[in-house]
Parts: sequence; C-alpha cells; structure tokens
Amino acid sequence: MGFNSVIEAQLDGQPVQLTISGGSGNRVSISITAEEGRVVAQSDSGWSFSTLSDNQLQITMGERCLGLSFVQHQDALFAEQQLRLAASSVFDRTREQASVAEYFKFYAILSQQQNMLTDFVRTGTYQRAMMMNSVDFRGKVVCDVGCGTGILSFFAAQAGARKVYGIEASNMADYAKKLVAHNGMSHLIQIINGKVEEVELPEKVDIIISEPMGIMLVNERMLESYVHARKWLKPGGNMFPTTSTFFVCPFNDEHLYYETASKAGFWTTPSFFGVDVGCLWQSSNEENFRQPVVEYIEPHHLLGEPVCTEFDFLSLTEDDLQEIRIPFEYTFTNPTLVHGIATWFDVVFRGSQHSVTLSTSPRAPLTHWYQVRCLLKKPVLLPPNETMCGELHMKANRKQSYDIVLRISIKGSSVMFQNEINLKEPNFRLSSFPGPSPAMMASVEHDTARPPVPPPQSTA
Repeated sequence: MGFNSVIEAQLDGQPVQLTISGGSGNRVSISITAEEGRVVAQSDSGWSFSTLSDNQLQITMGERCLGLSFVQHQDALFAEQQLRLAASSVFDRTREQASVAEYFKFYAILSQQQNMLTDFVRTGTYQRAMMMNSVDFRGKVVCDVGCGTGILSFFAAQAGARKVYGIEASNMADYAKKLVAHNGMSHLIQIINGKVEEVELPEKVDIIISEPMGIMLVNERMLESYVHARKWLKPGGNMFPTTSTFFVCPFNDEHLYYETASKAGFWTTPSFFGVDVGCLWQSSNEENFRQPVVEYIEPHHLLGEPVCTEFDFLSLTEDDLQEIRIPFEYTFTNPTLVHGIATWFDVVFRGSQHSVTLSTSPRAPLTHWYQVRCLLKKPVLLPPNETMCGELHMKANRKQSYDIVLRISIKGSSVMFQNEINLKEPNFRLSSFPGPSPAMMASVEHDTARPPVPPPQSTA
C-alpha cells in the first residue's frame, strides 16, 4: 500500500513538481524537480514543513528551506494535507481513525483479554514454546508486540529473559503495568504505551514475541505491526511465532448454505404493516453471503486436502501483506457440490531446541479463532473428473481488515462463480468461546519449572 502524490507548484517563480512517495514503511521521501526533470531537492528522511500563508508552504530539508507557492488555494490545501499525512506513521496513514479508535477500545476491556487468556490452547502453547526454548531467551532482550495484559512478557521472563519491552497501544497498558508491579517484575519488564510504528526502544532486541493473528490469520492487520518491529531485531535474531501456514479447502455444507440463504426471507414480505419490503431482498441476501462464517468445522464437510500458503515472519514485509492471492485447483472423481472455501492457519515457533506448533485446524483442539468459511452465493456442481480452479484474493483495507474476492470456475468453462467477502463483519455462529472448566483451571501451571508438554501437532 504505497504512498504517491505529485503536486504542481512554483519555487522562486519557476514551475516545479512536489513529489511525495513511499512504501508501507515509515520512511516517506519528498523531492522537488524542475520542468526539465532536474532534481532541485530531495530527502528520504529528516524533512519537515510549515504553512506560510494560504498559498505558500515552506519545506525544510536539513539546512535548506524552500518556499513553495501554489496558484490555486486548493492545491496548497492538498499539498498540506498530503505532507501532513506523509509525516504521520505508516499505521495512521493506512487505517481509518474511527476504526483504530474502536479497535483499541475493544482491546482495552478486561473481559476481551480474558477471552483470549482463557483460550488454554493458545496461552499454554505460547508458554510451552518459550519454556522449551529457554536457551533463546536466557539473558536476552525481548520485545513483546501488542502485549495486552503482558502475559507473553511474563512468559519471556519465566524463560530467563534479561529485559522485556512490552509495547501496547491501547489503555490495556495501564493494567499491564499494574500486573507487572504486582508481580514484582518492574525491574525486568517495561511496558510502553504506544504503537510499534511510533515508539522507540532504547536498544536492539534478540527476539520478538507477539500474538498478532486475527481470524483468518490476517484480520485486524496486526501482522504488519509484527513484521514492522523487525527494525529493532538484531542480526540473527528470531521471532516467536516464526512462520505461519494458511490453509484453504473447498467444503460442502447444505445446512449452512440454506441457513444463510433463508436469512433474507423477511425481506420477501409483500405487506409488512402495509409496506412491501420485497425490493430489499437482494441487498439483504448479498449482505448475508458477504459475511465470513466463524465457527468450528466438522472435518467431514471438507473436500480433499487443503492448499497451503507459507509466511515467514523473518522475511515477510508489510508490502507483502497488502495483497494476497491464493490459487487452488481440485479434481474429484465423483459429482461434488461445493458451497465455498474453508480456511484456518497454523503458526510455528522455531526455536534452537524445539519447534512448537499452534494449530487452528478442524482436527486440532478448539481455539478462539475457530475456523472461517467463505460461502458462494451459488454452489458449484462439479461433474466427475472435472477440475475446479479458483483463487482467494485478499486485499488490505483502511478498516484494519481485508476485502476478499472468492472466484471459482470449472476448467474449460467460461462460467465464473464469484463472491465478495467482508472480513471486517464476520458471522460468529457460536455466540462465544467456551470458558474454562474447573478441571482446565486446575491444570494451569503455577510451577513454571515443571517440564512443559509439547502441544498436539496439526494433522491437516
């Protein structure tokens, strides 16, 4: 999601072009070029600007101050807006502020944190991954991205870290500081309230830890902040989790399909208190099918083996996450009715001593991520031995989520089955994540010296 603006202006009475450009990183460059293409001034960093009058701006690059004039006031306003946007962090440039405010408000609520903490598969696997690879933490400096209550920071300390910097942008940082102080860890764990894209650390780190996965892996766009934090990672450093595998698989589920199709039934009413609401049926039906369905998937609904896409967080860039295309192809020997595509993911903690997997597969223990299904508005009936080709196309949006297009066709046919999915507005078919039972609570480790047990591995 690049940043690029070209604005006509004047410098000392001569026409010039002001160019503002950059990628997904924090650095945005500006340049001023004359008509013949000669670069008058250019800076990749360390520039600033100020408003001189309605039609004039001053740009400072190091010791140079350049006064730009604009013929139209609206051009000056646009230039000021673009420069102000360029001077902000990549986080603010690429997200709607209303969405950001809602997001951080949500994660500042203790009950929401409790929902994640009491996902014992999630929390227990993180602790086991660190304790089983204590050599990677002992005496090391750790950065915890989006630390929430600071639970992962505590795990890093338990594994022997020398210093842990927990970064949290929401007001949950206040609770994290309270927990750190209450547990006598203020000398070891430092909570920093701010965005990864905007704060600074006093030193480089040996390992970055985080729980940046949203539903369907990418929702909430926290993966970008996670890989952005590599700016602090020492050469040869590690990230926990280290890699992720995203799985897609066609599914058949007539009950889910007809349940979704029937939701718009109300909008066929010819006389609702004397009003015919039938003209809204199509809009309601499309709205319902745009919702990804979040729930546990019975494995028997899956059709074949999943297609895998790998992400390596040690090399993945923020630009890589702006647009993701996942092609797939399936051939079935029997007539097959496909209602859509099911998705889930694994993450792997690749340490010096052990590799530990956290799986959200339908065949693994249930997590609060469940699995996610994207429905087609019309199912695909695949004849025997015919090949189904398709693509899941995901594009990041400013609402901290992704716009998804699911396309499926039968090889050799011009007919295309397509549906647009709004990942920001999922349909949670299960009302809430089941809370811990007394037995689960009793199993929580209080003695961290006890040897951890590896989590079950995915069979997907």
